Amino acid sequence: MEEPKTVVEWAVKVLNTADTDLKAAYTLRALDLWHSGALPKDNVARPEHVELLPPHLAPKRGKGGSLANRIAMVHSLVHIESMAVDLSWDIMVRFQKMVDLPAEFYADWLKIAADEAKVHYGLLKKRLEELGSHYGALPAHDSLWESAQKTSGSLLSRLCIEHMVHEARGLDQMPTTVARFRSGGDPVTADLLEVILEDEITHVTAGMKWFTYLCQHSDPPLRNDCFAPQDPIPTFHQVVRENFRGGLKPPFNTRPGRRPA
Repeated sequence: MEEPKTVVEWAVKVLNTADTDLKAAYTLRALDLWHSGALPKDNVARPEHVELLPPHLAPKRGKGGSLANRIAMVHSLVHIESMAVDLSWDIMVRFQKMVDLPAEFYADWLKIAADEAKVHYGLLKKRLEELGSHYGALPAHDSLWESAQKTSGSLLSRLCIEHMVHEARGLDQMPTTVARFRSGGDPVTADLLEVILEDEITHVTAGMKWFTYLCQHSDPPLRNDCFAPQDPIPTFHQVVRENFRGGLKPPFNTRPGRRPA
């Protein structure tokens, strides 16, 4: 059986091993790997056939005026939604020992993980194949996971950056993306993206809900985000300044009645 590749994976293996001799052996093996530099703290398993580049080196997606542009746009969205599955699970596992949260938190993120897996990733991957391509045919970038690693020590920051900035920026840009597919003669993809847009509104809302919860509740104790309670709005801007490079730029999707202010 293949050895775990990260400290976190070794922890899961040890905790799920009943034999105490094996627990001890696994612990010593993990320590040896750590000292050798061969064991990162944590990482997310990603498909080997997808080439990951720094964001500034990733290919431009274009504006959907050609089939190649539309394929590039859908490919990028498939990659983003595949990362969203990982991020939904990561937020449930990573912070459980840092912050005491009600069962409703886990129910919300489990539903989001299912939305991302079945509807967003699944349908977009199928559409990409219908367009004559496949996931991995083009390079992608890893900026979402880089942000996840940067905010790994604070649930407040994770909710803010991943779900109220990155995911919300997807909402901001989606109407333009939909329009490009329609004007490019691809109403099938445009209709699919409008379905995804409605789901993403609920996902951003969940991020805002739990961000606000952390800001306003000092009970249960927020062991890492110990400055609560405080006003969510200035806290949001503070966390963005500290954790998001470049600031927030328009356009902003302010469709009435759908996206909270």
